[in-house]
Amino acid sequence: MKSLYRGIIALILVSAILLLSDLQNRGRTFGRKGSDSLKRIVSGKVKLALVHYVDSPNSEDCEKGIRNALTENNLQEDEDYTIKVYNAQGDVSTLNSISQSIGSEKWDLVFAISTPSVQLLTKKLPEQKIIFTNVADPVIAGLGKSFDDHLPNVTGVSTMSDFDGLIKLSAILMPGLKLAGTVYTPSEINSVAYKDYLVRAAKKAGIEVIAAPANSATEVMDAANSLVSRNIEAFCQISDNLVGSSGSSIIKVSNDNKIPCFGFVASQFNLGAMAVCARDYIQAGYEAGQMGIEVLAGKSPGQIPFRYVTMTHYRVNREAALFFGLTIPENLSQIIPDVEIIDKLNK
Repeated sequence: MKSLYRGIIALILVSAILLLSDLQNRGRTFGRKGSDSLKRIVSGKVKLALVHYVDSPNSEDCEKGIRNALTENNLQEDEDYTIKVYNAQGDVSTLNSISQSIGSEKWDLVFAISTPSVQLLTKKLPEQKIIFTNVADPVIAGLGKSFDDHLPNVTGVSTMSDFDGLIKLSAILMPGLKLAGTVYTPSEINSVAYKDYLVRAAKKAGIEVIAAPANSATEVMDAANSLVSRNIEAFCQISDNLVGSSGSSIIKVSNDNKIPCFGFVASQFNLGAMAVCARDYIQAGYEAGQMGIEVLAGKSPGQIPFRYVTMTHYRVNREAALFFGLTIPENLSQIIPDVEIIDKLNK
């Protein structure tokens, strides 16, 4: 009989240890590749919203990255989560309507892609948990005092351009460059900031930048042509929501006038820009998606510092160099180790 009691007690102890271990593991496994689904953390499907401000390659790439992060964590749409995608099509009144629609429902998490989206959503929905990406400077956008000290309901990934990197690349490919131009959007706070950052970076290298404003897609080409009339030697084209959706107009002006265009996003390169120093927007979306996983697992957005996207691509178009009569230095890969020289674009 004593041996029976000892066996029962041992069985109870082992069961308790296994139960405790399982509870601890449940708190650790979520949010890693190969983890259990959200069903183990919450009751029912997780409800997500994703807000675009405008159609652009950058915005689309960010959405791809977010979805990649969810998939990598073994989360399947319609099985573990639902996601509703909104797009304001560049219209502020539509963005206001979207914020009202989101505010009328309960969401586990909202992804905001672009500065206008996150600015409006954080203002209108101060209690909603929000993750941003495709945002230039979250501090200038009013989301916090610093990357560590920010609004309690929001965190995300900054895609701040590498202005010094592009100026360096431009000066290598165009020795003696003194006057460049860029089109910017006065109504976009991120665009104004980018314009100012570019002007400062260029000034350090002895290059003057003239900025031409555009307030709509139809004005972008006119703004680019106005820069040509001021005898610029190259376009150093910043990235913003308006230019991102109508960048082909600037590339056309560039080619028509045989003035090289240097850019900050891969889409400009694919359209025929001479060279780019481009943040990886799929990576930016992926990193924002990973932040979202942390928040869904129970972490407060306020506990997660803002961060910069971790991947940048330097690309030079050899075909464009020939067209513009420029020479790519043989030692370019030694000066910029990560540079990719593309012989011909796949158009």
